[in-house]
Amino acid sequence: MIPITEIVDIIHISMTILLLFTGIFLSCLIKFPQLRNFKRFISIISSKQATESTKNTITPLQALLTAMSTSLGSGNIVSPPLAIAIGGPGALFWIFTYAFFAAVTKFAEVTFSIKYRKRAADRSIIGGPTTYLEHVHPFLAYWYGATALVLFAGWSSLQAKTLAETYGRLGVSEYITGAVTAVFVFYMLIGGAKRVGQFSEKLVPVMCATYLGVSLIILLQDIPLLGEMFMLIINNAFTPTAATGGFLGATALMGMRQGVFKAAYVTEAGLGTAAFPHSLADTEHATDQGILGMYSVAIDTLFCLISGFIVLVTGVWTSGVTSNTIIFDAFNIGLPTVGPAILIFTLTLFVLGTAIGNSFNGSKSFGFFTNNKYLKVYYAFVACMLMFGAIADTTTLWYMMEIILPCAALPNLIGIIYLSILHRKELRA
Repeated sequence: MIPITEIVDIIHISMTILLLFTGIFLSCLIKFPQLRNFKRFISIISSKQATESTKNTITPLQALLTAMSTSLGSGNIVSPPLAIAIGGPGALFWIFTYAFFAAVTKFAEVTFSIKYRKRAADRSIIGGPTTYLEHVHPFLAYWYGATALVLFAGWSSLQAKTLAETYGRLGVSEYITGAVTAVFVFYMLIGGAKRVGQFSEKLVPVMCATYLGVSLIILLQDIPLLGEMFMLIINNAFTPTAATGGFLGATALMGMRQGVFKAAYVTEAGLGTAAFPHSLADTEHATDQGILGMYSVAIDTLFCLISGFIVLVTGVWTSGVTSNTIIFDAFNIGLPTVGPAILIFTLTLFVLGTAIGNSFNGSKSFGFFTNNKYLKVYYAFVACMLMFGAIADTTTLWYMMEIILPCAALPNLIGIIYLSILHRKELRA
């Protein structure tokens, strides 16, 4: 019998190639929109229409921030350090490389989620990958929809586990953390798109500004060290990373795998998941919302790189620790006493935002099968998964996600490539 680790390795290598190929292919096909649409992006977010919506929609800006609240989660904080701890400093190079090309993948995902969205009997919107994949082949839509239900629940479980482990360092029971998180997320979800959108609109700027500010204080304490850090990243992007301290060493392929996979997990580019909240935006032009989604990848990547930089400059990546709390140790070294307290505050906001956003996105996938009926049943299921995640084994949760994530990405990437070729002129506009 093939060990599960070998199965995960095969899946990872295959999906690493496919994810990168899709981003590079679409960038060439659509003539690199990530380089030529920045002025249009500024024009969109500064327009009056960006803050207007109707009864069954949310504003384009709320849609963007709701999507960002899912991608800007604990993954931005704990995933890059884990990628470095396993694959070496070169993993950060591949996080950046994937994000650059895969931004176009997200552009296509969001654009098609607007183009192919539909309305339920109560006039509420049903959108996301399930609706645009239905136009490629119904099998792909049902494949993605069923897998996404598990994906979002698993994502929420990981968020709860990260929070439970962090508060566990303060002596708080995992059961208490899980129960409080589950109740709060359930309350937010039953308020619908408006409540989630308004929460995200207030949450994202606060958590971003706080985390960014404290991180820069840590990084700027020793500026010459930053130069050495960048050289470390570049030198290990294509060559093996030697063993040092508790770090056992890693191949260049391992760094690439960790970087690409963690970047896909964090930015959601290639997974299609960000298309769910974006599909609810009140916008006349599908590509406008696609541009908002595309440039949100830059913000996701910025936070990933900063988290990775902190782990490198503090040296904790060589400790041999490969848990969600490695960033906690880095903040404790870089800014003793105050650092861990601020990290816990921002991490709480990140986790809550991601858990709410992911669960809301999962409800949209659930609504595809039920015509937006019985959504509270799914909300209750998510609350149970949050509780389960808080007390479950971390390794088990990660193995589950590392298998489910490619299962969701595969039908989405097939559909995106097909639709992009079909509508390449529209996407180039």
